[in-house]
Amino acid sequence: MIYDVNGNALTDAYDVNGNALAQAYDINGNPLMDLTLKVMTYNVGQWYIGNGSVVPSAKDAQYYALQNAIIGGQDADIVTMQEYTKQFSGTGRTAKSLLEQYYPYVHEESGTSNYFGRAIASKYPIASYTANVYADDANGRYYDMAVIQIGSRQIDVIVTHLHPSDQSEKIRTAKILFDYAQTLPNPYIIGGDFNSTLKDPFSTVNAAIYDQFLNAGDTIANDGAFGILPTACNSDNWAAESFAIDNIICAEGITIDAVWTDQTKLTDSIQEGKIDHIPLIAEVTIS
Repeated sequence: MIYDVNGNALTDAYDVNGNALAQAYDINGNPLMDLTLKVMTYNVGQWYIGNGSVVPSAKDAQYYALQNAIIGGQDADIVTMQEYTKQFSGTGRTAKSLLEQYYPYVHEESGTSNYFGRAIASKYPIASYTANVYADDANGRYYDMAVIQIGSRQIDVIVTHLHPSDQSEKIRTAKILFDYAQTLPNPYIIGGDFNSTLKDPFSTVNAAIYDQFLNAGDTIANDGAFGILPTACNSDNWAAESFAIDNIICAEGITIDAVWTDQTKLTDSIQEGKIDHIPLIAEVTIS
């Protein structure tokens, strides 16, 4: 960390022309400050109500405004998305046209079905993108990775979506995800729909998914220091179910400073009670 003449910690660095820099360095190229990012993971439910369809033309304007309120309002630096479709609505409006209002770098992938499309959107350049499908998975579930370039730093960002009901398959693919993450050369952040509830009788499965990361020194946003934050519901009664389906995992060396959910959908009348997922957001610091 560096300080101004009055001893106040500086959170931004600028070049001689007053342009903001992502990172400041000393004469030897060593970082002078930590890097703070806001990361969001969001199962968009095909942008509609989680039923695998795009937004009907009649509700295009309403849902476009709803998603703008969420994505633009949170203003995250990096977003990982699941159940993503490139076509936003029946009018032909694209998802990219929504995201590119806020993100100059968007990579989107179609899936083998409507539920397996995915995207990573970033304010920083995506240096490369690797699309991975879990071995022996008949449905095309994935663990894609984007290398994000922030100044001279690189971080690896993974988006994933695990099986909703087959517990052994969930554990199997989570192990593949963990093993893959350990091969990455850069600090990694994983955002996704883990389909893992922190509520009995699935606590054993949940431990099998996350303990391998925790034992390696990683931290998890949902059910970490900030407790359980429900992000999904299987019925219209959100309050009656304490599911914590979505999560963000940060590699050792990345500190999770704050975690919250965007509850816009819970109070927006156009959802008509069919919420499916809400976003999970974490503010993190990379030393």
